Amino acid sequence: MPMGFTREQLRRRYDVSGFSEDPWHEYCGEQTRNIVSRALSQRSSRSNLILNAGSGVYRIEQPDWDEICVDLFDAPLANHTNAVRASVEALPFGERTFSAVVCVGEVLGYCDPQLAFKEFARVLESKGTLVCDFGNSLSFRYKMRPCHGREADIVTDEYNGTEERVWIYNPHFIKRLLESSGFTIHLQYGTHTWSAAASRLGFSKTRSTLVQRSLKWAPFPRRWADVCTIVAEKTSA
Repeated sequence: MPMGFTREQLRRRYDVSGFSEDPWHEYCGEQTRNIVSRALSQRSSRSNLILNAGSGVYRIEQPDWDEICVDLFDAPLANHTNAVRASVEALPFGERTFSAVVCVGEVLGYCDPQLAFKEFARVLESKGTLVCDFGNSLSFRYKMRPCHGREADIVTDEYNGTEERVWIYNPHFIKRLLESSGFTIHLQYGTHTWSAAASRLGFSKTRSTLVQRSLKWAPFPRRWADVCTIVAEKTSA
């Protein structure tokens, strides 16, 4: 576990068989599913194995892909067909097993991203695809706060009306870790842009999400998005 968390702390929230998402996280999930679908639809590979790294209860469910799920806890894996209890920092798979790895939904907020990326590179075939997301320390939500722009910091966030602590990262820091692990970044997306600004102005997360849905057609600097999603390719051993 990374500094700041114990397995038991994570168990209280994540060792469950189901989630009821709040509007903010529901919107994140919608956008992430679209990004993952686009990334995988453009991918040709020698196999159709995909690793859902830190799956929780969620499935990727992409046509023509066989999904293997990994999570720290047993309860969220109970309804998955192919599932292994393990950490993304120490995957129990051989080299070049998968054609794609998807690690989304705050997983990197509770682990060491450097260790995770090295493991993803190890289990991915050459030219394999990685889709990952993380909380962005450059988010408009953190403007004028000590954590803004830091390479890594722990912040107190909100999930379904309760407080949670999670790591956030500067995208430049994550990019350096990916590149040092043998990845080339092809695309970067930002989720919760207008909503991040609305939240910084004092709107609730529910109202901020309504603002986002109303204004998502209007341009907003991606670098200030609350969640950053990266699509990368393994290009070196």
